[in-house]
Amino acid sequence: MSEITPDKPATRLPADYYSSPVPEERLFPRGLTIGCGTAALIILILMFMGGAFINGGGGTRLVHAFFHRLQGELLEQCSGDVTPEQKKEFAAEFSAMQNRIAAGKVKSDDLLGVFTSIRDDASDNVITPAEIEQLTKKIHAINSAR
Repeated sequence: MSEITPDKPATRLPADYYSSPVPEERLFPRGLTIGCGTAALIILILMFMGGAFINGGGGTRLVHAFFHRLQGELLEQCSGDVTPEQKKEFAAEFSAMQNRIAAGKVKSDDLLGVFTSIRDDASDNVITPAEIEQLTKKIHAINSAR
């Protein structure tokens, strides 16, 4: 070789790159690729399990549990002025609405209005007789709609 060209070039020439075997150099450490692959596999398995749970009726059970808990919390927050008849009427209308939701007969816009009222009424952790009456009427309107 001459003085101008070194014995071993600093960079690999394209001809050397394609004609020689693949070097053992890694772009990423092996642990990183194994960890990311394992995380992706776990996420896929969880997604399939979630889909099977929802498809097997689990979604309906979750919605029923949510509404049951919501109803219980609302009845617990009622002030002492709320009569047992008002509580009973509210519970009956709320249960009827829950059955209509399960049957797919409630519009989401109507349900959003009920949730907004529940949020506003329960914000002070006390539900007055007027608030429970208004909420019961709103739920009754949803249950009466065809």
